[in-house]
Amino acid sequence: MRRTRTTPTGPGRTTNGGMVGALALAAALTLGACSAQEGPEGADPGVDAATATAGGGATGTAEDGSSVDAAGTTVDPDELPDPVAEVEGEEISRADFVEVFEQQRDAARQQATAAGSPVDEAALRDGVLESLVASELLRQEGERLGLEADAEEVDAELASLAEQNGLGSADELVAALGEQGLPEEQVREEMGRLLLIEEIVAERGGVEPPTEQELQDYYAELTDGMDGAAATDGAEGVPPFEDVRDVLEQQLTEQRENEALTTILDELEADAEITRHL
Repeated sequence: MRRTRTTPTGPGRTTNGGMVGALALAAALTLGACSAQEGPEGADPGVDAATATAGGGATGTAEDGSSVDAAGTTVDPDELPDPVAEVEGEEISRADFVEVFEQQRDAARQQATAAGSPVDEAALRDGVLESLVASELLRQEGERLGLEADAEEVDAELASLAEQNGLGSADELVAALGEQGLPEEQVREEMGRLLLIEEIVAERGGVEPPTEQELQDYYAELTDGMDGAAATDGAEGVPPFEDVRDVLEQQLTEQRENEALTTILDELEADAEITRHL
C-alpha cells in the first residue's frame, strides 16, 4: 500500500517545497480525516479545520484572558466537560481534546494575524470535536478490519516525505517538525493515523484509478480558460498533458479517495452510538 506522496501545485495545494503545508501533521491527520473535497482541484485529506475557522466575527478577551467570539461565547478549556464525547462507549477525554484544540487555536491565530482577520474559536471548538469523533470512528474501524500501520511503514513514509522536501533522512524531517512544535512521538503517531486512513479507504472505498480519457478530460477542465481562452495541449503558458499526467492522476485519485472517505465516515457515524457533551 505504498504510494509516493507529492503535493501538486494548484488552488488550495502546496508545492513539494512547502514542507509545512505538506506535513502539518497534527492538524492534517487529526482534523483532516473528515474533510470533504472542494472543487475540481480537490483537497488533501490533510486539510485542517483551523483554516476554515480563521475569520468570521470579531473576537475579544475576557477578564481571565480567554477569547470571546462575536456572539459572546468564551472558549475556556478548563470549563469543558470530561469526557467531551463518547463513541461506541470509548471516551474522548477533555485532555485529548484540549491538546488538539489549543494547538489548532494557536495555528488559527497565526493565520488570522497574517490575514488580518479574527478567529472564531467557538467554530474551532466544534470542528475539533467533530474531527476527534471522526478519528475515533476510523480507529475503531481499523481495529475491526484488522488494519494497523506498523513502525516500518511509518519510517518509510517519513523517509519518502523527507526526500520530497529536500531533507536527507526521516530524522532530519522529524527534527525540522520538532522546531515547529511537533514532538517526534506526535509526528509518528499522526503519520500512523494517516496511513491507517489510507488502508481503510483502500479496504472499503473501492477507489478505481482514473482512465486515460478521464485524465484528458480533467486536464481540459483545469486548463480551460487559461490566458482567456480554452487552452490547447502545449499552448504557451500551459504545460503539455504528458508533463503533468502523473500529477493529474494523483490529484484525481486523491479526490476520489476523499469522496470515499467522506462516504465511509457518514456510514460509520450513522451506525455508531455517539454522545457529544459540548
